[in-house]
Amino acid sequence: MISPWSKYAVMLVLVLFFTCAGNAQAGDKAERHILGFSPDGGTFAFEQFGVQDGSGFPYADIFAIDTASDRWIDGSPFRVLLRDERAQLKWARRDVLTQAGNLLRERVISNPGRLLASNPPDELSADPHKVVVNANPVQLARPERWTFSLQEMTFKNPRCTAFVSEEVKGFKLTMQKDGQASRTLHADTSLPKSRGCSLRYAISDILVHEPNGGKRVFAVLVSLYAHGFEGPDRRFLAVTAQVP
Repeated sequence: MISPWSKYAVMLVLVLFFTCAGNAQAGDKAERHILGFSPDGGTFAFEQFGVQDGSGFPYADIFAIDTASDRWIDGSPFRVLLRDERAQLKWARRDVLTQAGNLLRERVISNPGRLLASNPPDELSADPHKVVVNANPVQLARPERWTFSLQEMTFKNPRCTAFVSEEVKGFKLTMQKDGQASRTLHADTSLPKSRGCSLRYAISDILVHEPNGGKRVFAVLVSLYAHGFEGPDRRFLAVTAQVP
């Protein structure tokens, strides 16, 4: 016969086991905030923020991208990590906005653009690797179909083989307007250290900005899932392109 105290101990062990098992798969999933485009479309900026798994430290990063070259602008990214689990996430976001403030003001980051598509990570019906959008801003007009396709590619990474059983991935991103040839926006030839041990990717958001008298600009946010302390961690990458 099992005593009440023994039953209590068994229940406590089970609770701790399932709690730890759940946390082990939790990971750290950053959120994103679109800061927008400069009026001429030459710059796109966004913020990612969250709380690190394991440490509990809040962080916030702001990225500013030159849309013609698809490269970070000098000084970007701006990063804040508050190494105190008692710190609040809003403090990290305040501090990184202060750091990036001069650049955002100089570039006049103020135009939100148009959000053409958004695939939250918990939406199971969306295709994470292929998105078709209508870029025509005129309602009820003939759709202007653009297809964005993401292809994952396997890379060898000796730094990751010691503690990651899954294959490490890079990606290729293409866009195609109906009736025209496909255009490659990004294709990895190697993996930067900043991505860690990247396991998979997904198209998160597609935005367009159409400045007066300038080239149309597309910005694609890609979710990156990398090996983390308590499971896959999500971060964001931006790929930009100017289209005549």
